[in-house]
Amino acid sequence: MSLKSAALALALTTALTPAALADPAMWRVSDADSDIYLFGSVHILPPDTVWRTQQLDQLIETADSFYYEIPMTEDAQTASQSLIPQYGLNRNGNTLDGFLNEAERVQLDRVATSLGLSSRQLQPLQPWLASITLSVLAMQAQGYNPASGVEATLSRETADERENAFETYNEQFGFFSNLSQEVQTEFLLLTLDQLENEPDMLDELVGYWAVGDTEGLNTLFHASMMEAGQEVYDALIVNRNTNWANDIVTQLEGDGTTLIIVGAGHLVGPDSVPQMLEDRGLTVERVQ
Repeated sequence: MSLKSAALALALTTALTPAALADPAMWRVSDADSDIYLFGSVHILPPDTVWRTQQLDQLIETADSFYYEIPMTEDAQTASQSLIPQYGLNRNGNTLDGFLNEAERVQLDRVATSLGLSSRQLQPLQPWLASITLSVLAMQAQGYNPASGVEATLSRETADERENAFETYNEQFGFFSNLSQEVQTEFLLLTLDQLENEPDMLDELVGYWAVGDTEGLNTLFHASMMEAGQEVYDALIVNRNTNWANDIVTQLEGDGTTLIIVGAGHLVGPDSVPQMLEDRGLTVERVQ
């Protein structure tokens, strides 16, 4: 999916980016016998988005292993659906409306209706899952498709036996469900406001990403994340980046070439994976 990118209602349109300008950022960290590349992705894209580069395609052909945020095999993704009741549904008779005041319920119904749903259909969902459901539907209404996202595209070209994942689906669902109900509700309300008032935000974010404008990407992405609050930012960005940086340091003890493909927001800014690797004394070079 990944969930975290869908939750953010992430004036440039990637579909109009000429092939010559497609240049999403990529970094490399190396030692004597290892080369690890970090490519920032967008998990859901319009089908005609131009983002492939010659250097990336060469790595897809030659890398010894690939790391994604979560397992990308069809079996793993199918099995993940069975986790929704455990992590995403309300319990003890609670409903989504129970977390909202009257004005917020009206806004929820208005946004849901605009996307072809009724708020009644969302009542079983915890606020975090309602937020993501609405975000994904809004993206799809704008012509975005999860099947056209970077991970979905590249995983069709990388052999399962060479694929690895930093996290399990249980862990990724848990990042959201472990947020307090108050923070989840604030997250939902922010999503509703963004969907109504900032419908072009995702186009703008993808535009920065496609041409490798990490400064613009960082400004927009992290402003949105911090608007969601420190608890959300720490849970979805800082803590996970820390774990991934530690894992990459361990990977350097091996050998070969590895291509890491994770959400672009994890690779920009002061709490990014490249910055954390530099803080550990490693040399990180931007190569694209």
